[in-house]
Amino acid sequence: MRGLIVSSLAVALLLGAPEKAPADDPKEFGRRLARLRTEVDELEARLEKIRSEARAGRLSLQTQKGDLEVLLRKEQVRGETLKRLRARQIAERRKVESWATRLLDPARKAATRLRKSVVNTLPFHREERLAAVDEIGAGLEGHRSDPVIAVSRLWQLVEDELKLTAESGLHRQVIDLQGRRLLVEVARLGMAVLYFKTEDGRVGWAMPIGDDYVFEVINRPDRVEAVLVLFDALRKQIRKGHFDLPLPAAPLKKEVRHAG
Repeated sequence: MRGLIVSSLAVALLLGAPEKAPADDPKEFGRRLARLRTEVDELEARLEKIRSEARAGRLSLQTQKGDLEVLLRKEQVRGETLKRLRARQIAERRKVESWATRLLDPARKAATRLRKSVVNTLPFHREERLAAVDEIGAGLEGHRSDPVIAVSRLWQLVEDELKLTAESGLHRQVIDLQGRRLLVEVARLGMAVLYFKTEDGRVGWAMPIGDDYVFEVINRPDRVEAVLVLFDALRKQIRKGHFDLPLPAAPLKKEVRHAG
């Protein structure tokens, strides 16, 4: 086939050659034939390169197609998996929402009972403690809070209240004393007794009056001295010992033993 192409090209070129170069000149004929063969070789090389590039292109496209088909199958599987997960999460969310709705009323009742408990205990940072309870209660009443989270927060407040009953120490807080609001130092013995000491040296306690407490100044020197001893011991981190302390509204007991 190659020889036929070369011969055809040679004859064509020879027939169209200028008259000044005789067609029967063997040397000229040989030179032309050599050029034709060279051109044919170059054309065949270019054609083979084009074919090779075409084959490589087809192979690359086939590879890409295969990769895309694999990726498509993976995405389809992933899509089906996500659909199942979404359906499961929707079902679980509805279950949690139903459970949370059932918790709403008990959570409101718990907030009300906790608030009443705080009101009836010692007036130790009462405003802050009530504000924490009221915040949760307001969220429940306005349906702004998740009942599950609200119950968890209420339980944390209950634990904080229980800690107050088991701990004693010195603190600072604002109290209402004789019509004035003063920042004082207070000595709290659990949630049983609360003493205070003003900056001008006055000493007193939280006296239970009816359902509430009133801060009163202690005037008897022996009682003042006993309370000052307690303040000094707590300031020195003395948690064990015997203290003779005056007790408000406890006429049958003359002392309370504080062991920290």
